[in-house]
Amino acid sequence: MATFNTAELRRQNRNRVFRYIYSSGHPVTKQDIAQALSLSLPTVGQNLKELQEANLLEFQGTFDSTGGRKPRAIGVSNNVRCAIGVYLGHRRIHLACINIRAQLICSQRVSRPIANDDAYASFLAQAIEDFIQTNEIDTERLLGIGIAVCGVPQPDTGKVTMSPVQPVSELDMNLLASHIPYPVIFENDANAGGLATWWVNPEKRNMVYMFLHRGLGGAMLLGGTPYHGSTLHGGEFGHMRIDPNGPVCGCGQKGCLEAFCSTKRLSEDLGISIDAFFEGLQSGNAEYQKIWEEYLDHLAIGITNIHLVLDCQVVLGGLLGGYIGPYLYDLRARLQKLATFETDGSYCTISSFGYWATCVGAALNFVSQFMDQI
Repeated sequence: MATFNTAELRRQNRNRVFRYIYSSGHPVTKQDIAQALSLSLPTVGQNLKELQEANLLEFQGTFDSTGGRKPRAIGVSNNVRCAIGVYLGHRRIHLACINIRAQLICSQRVSRPIANDDAYASFLAQAIEDFIQTNEIDTERLLGIGIAVCGVPQPDTGKVTMSPVQPVSELDMNLLASHIPYPVIFENDANAGGLATWWVNPEKRNMVYMFLHRGLGGAMLLGGTPYHGSTLHGGEFGHMRIDPNGPVCGCGQKGCLEAFCSTKRLSEDLGISIDAFFEGLQSGNAEYQKIWEEYLDHLAIGITNIHLVLDCQVVLGGLLGGYIGPYLYDLRARLQKLATFETDGSYCTISSFGYWATCVGAALNFVSQFMDQI
């Protein structure tokens, strides 16, 4: 028993040392680590040696000396491992590879309508293989494939109950995974985007992530812990009813936020692509301007309601996350007008990953597992 306790203590110290260097976001010294973690220099030195032998750390130059030998700058070897995140969209498969720092290495979109059959599963597996080969991803360093879906994965049944905005009612996770020769994890698309956005939040504050896509979902991270709700439907902000006399939503109710703020309003409903919508908007198209003003009005109502309940940062992502940046000031002005309590709307921000947050978050599930095992 004593031997186990000693080994476990060493493992915990090694993990603490690695996480301190990782979370610092910049190179540190051995003395920095010892002081921050209340560990002796010999203990820190031994852990650094083990981490370096595992190729998890590297020396990144030296710091100026205050007397004696210059202290070495120690940082994380960012490319020691990688993970791939995949988002199964309505008409496209989106793939992204990240390193353990959640830095995007490469990304790609492949056209293929989603389906729940063997042909789609085979196509997905081949798309992943082609992505790996095209970008020369070292499969020896690949932790796994995180797959984000627009629905709720049910591990006990092996199925995904899909959102009403999708053309299929469910997906067979076992079928999809059986074609992929790597470890696979399935994740809800909004939860994946929320994880990615929270991961790079240095203050690790309470946060709500709004996934603005064909469907409108979200994720809540409170005290650093995801909150999914008792039945895994927490964060379904899209079905918040903001106008009981509004248009019919895909869920069958009238006036849901999703009915007003689905990206379909800016693309499919107009018979155009979302790129074409924003190009027309920037060119002064009066019809698009009216639609966009109404879109922002309704989105502001939804965000205000969320903020009143949870009183925390609200981060926007999903497909719209790649387009809304130039209009953030207009959105915040609306939030300020709607606020019950004084605010300038600055609590509303955009995910730094933009459109790719979902893929990054799906991949981060494997990075998180890897770090737990260090």
